[in-house]
This record gives sequence, structure tokens and C-alpha cells, in this order.
Amino acid sequence: MKRKSWKLLLLGGALTFIVLFGMEMSTSGIERIYGPMDGSERYTYDTGELTNASETEKRIAELEKELDDIRKIAYGDAYDNGENRRLPGMPLEEDQAAVNKIADSTSGLLQTASSKGIRFVVSLFDGLMN
Repeated sequence: MKRKSWKLLLLGGALTFIVLFGMEMSTSGIERIYGPMDGSERYTYDTGELTNASETEKRIAELEKELDDIRKIAYGDAYDNGENRRLPGMPLEEDQAAVNKIADSTSGLLQTASSKGIRFVVSLFDGLMN
């Protein structure tokens, strides 16, 4: 009987590790796509420089700023008003891209699995305590 209880304890520990590791990975994946969960901004633009960013992200931000300046020069005042943000002759698409739809459904699935995993772990420990 002692041998079986050690196996069950080892199995329970392994399952707990796998569930917690999966929840951590899904949280980091969701934060990578949608940003931090607590509602705070990851980057601050107050001083004109990015904080908490790598060199690559800083370079990308600089290039995006240069592209924005070039678009302002090319489109003139219409770009500042929010018009003509697309190339001339290109139709405006209101639908989301397929990749965004798949990412949304996957993140929803991972969030549901994560919350149900947490509830399952809590119910296990609640059952053991009571």
C-alpha cells in the first residue's frame, strides 16, 4: 500500500507541475499577443524613449516613427485627419484577417482551459483539506 501511495503522490506532483507550467505558458502567450493582463501599458512614450524594451523593439519603434513621418509628407493634411491611411485604390477591408480570428479563438480556448485548470487544482486541494 505504501508503494502505491508514493506512485500516486509522484503522479499528482507531475500533473500539478504540468498544469501550472501550461497555465504559465498560456499566460505569457496571451500577454505577448494582447499585452499585460493587469491593464498597465508595457511601454511608456512620455520621454520619447521606450522603457522596458529591447534594442530591436526600440529600432522598430524608430522605423515606425520614420514611416509615419513619410506618410505625413506623402498624404499631407489628409493623413493627420485619419483619411487615406491606405494606399490609393486599395479597398478598405472591415473584416479581420484569418490569422487574427484563429488567434482570438485560440486565446479564448487557452484562457478557458487555464481558468478551468485553476478551478480543478483548487477543487483537488479543497477535497484534500476537507
